[in-house]
Amino acid sequence: MRSQRILILDCTTNKEPGEGRIIESLLKICSLYKPAVSTSLRYKIKSKKDFLDKLSTKTRYNIIYISAHGSSEGIGNGSTWEVKIEEIAQVNPPLLKANLVHVSAFVTNYKEMEKAFNSKYFIAPTTDLDWMEAAIFSSIFYKHYIVDGISLHSAFEYASKKMQTGSEYPIYWGEK
Repeated sequence: MRSQRILILDCTTNKEPGEGRIIESLLKICSLYKPAVSTSLRYKIKSKKDFLDKLSTKTRYNIIYISAHGSSEGIGNGSTWEVKIEEIAQVNPPLLKANLVHVSAFVTNYKEMEKAFNSKYFIAPTTDLDWMEAAIFSSIFYKHYIVDGISLHSAFEYASKKMQTGSEYPIYWGEK
């Protein structure tokens, strides 16, 4: 597997635990286990402007992982700010920005969210999950996808079965 560039946007507040830090730590451990398999960059997002600025980078990432709270309108920190789906769509150019966008937030409008991110693959839960469930699912998924080098779809299926979240985390696959 070629090296994966991963952008982690951690939108959770400082008052709550979030899986963004756990995923960052896991990816660092993975890079020690298999050097040059992945490089990740984590940003603690503090506002809507901060989120949109980081998302509008010209750097292309293979994976964009977003730890956030979701709603039918968009994603944010769950208390003081939210980025609307339409605002996300305006940031991304028509070219694919990432192969995979993984939004670790319950998003009821995930089909529109997938279109807004314009990625080849999109993962988002279809029911509300707590941060620990999201962190465990994501850790299993990324270990198999990045370290073991199995296909994205197979890694997703494996993580879903291990978590027994087939009904909680059935994703919308937006393969273009």
